[in-house]
Amino acid sequence: MLKIYKTGYWLTSILIGILSIPLSSAESPRNQNELAAAQQWLAEGDYPKAFDAFQYHAQEKQNHLAQFTLALFYQQGWGIEHDAVLACRWFEKAAKGGIPAASHFYAQCLQAGTHQPVDYQAAIHWYQQAADLGHTLSLCAIAELAMQGKGMEKNPQMALGYCERAASADSVPAQLQMGRFYLQGDPSIRDPQQAALWFGHAAEKGSMEAYYHLGILNRDFFHRTDRALHWFETAASQGYAPAYLQTAKLYWAAPVANETGMPTAENLAKSYLWLAAAQRLSQQDDERQAVARMLEQVLQIMPASWQTDLDQKVAQHMQTHHSP
Repeated sequence: MLKIYKTGYWLTSILIGILSIPLSSAESPRNQNELAAAQQWLAEGDYPKAFDAFQYHAQEKQNHLAQFTLALFYQQGWGIEHDAVLACRWFEKAAKGGIPAASHFYAQCLQAGTHQPVDYQAAIHWYQQAADLGHTLSLCAIAELAMQGKGMEKNPQMALGYCERAASADSVPAQLQMGRFYLQGDPSIRDPQQAALWFGHAAEKGSMEAYYHLGILNRDFFHRTDRALHWFETAASQGYAPAYLQTAKLYWAAPVANETGMPTAENLAKSYLWLAAAQRLSQQDDERQAVARMLEQVLQIMPASWQTDLDQKVAQHMQTHHSP
């Protein structure tokens, strides 16, 4: 089992790719066996053994896949201290060795000025290199720079064209980026319908972030509260924490029971469930305060006898989706 936690969809896919890459036939049988063992240790989460093996092959054998993986160790802090500068130096070596994802990460280093002064034009060069080698998501990184006019003239329409090439190739992160561009990007290109289209494509592939944004679009732009609740709760039920409070808000604001003027029993229970989940993960002060205020209101009218059972359900949800 791949024991790598708290990594994004895209990084996780890269790691799975590392573990499945056939080792080069140019390597000696001994080197191939050692690298295969290192891949296995990484898959099992045995970071000390994996690190030592990848470090040896990165330094002594100049193996570019080992260099890239070593950079990820420093970038993510797997069993060692996080070191962004060392990560960028190893990404550079691996990028110059033709590893597509390394070219992308090295471009990020140049864009951020992590290990040398910011150089947007050099970043664009390496993003393009990564894209030319098949790492199509790098086109969306070029698009973000074009949106901001960094390293090139600002051109939102051209930026969309770059990222759409990756999104049309069924890249979920690129589809999400297209949705964000149309929802939150330059005012000249904002289009809720187009945002919904691209988030819809990502949602078809199971993206929780896409579910969440479809909730926002339906609530704030299309005024379809029923659809907004569907998408927010779909994301929340799969452990997407930003959707917890939004789901609770819609249940709390739902129509009341006619005969009592109070929330229905189901809506009251659902409000409590998602607020209690949000309370366990809220990090921003304003969100914590909003959750606390709503919980106080819910508890004023919710029968106390419900709480034990509901708390057990919250605990089960948290165990399933947020345990380390």
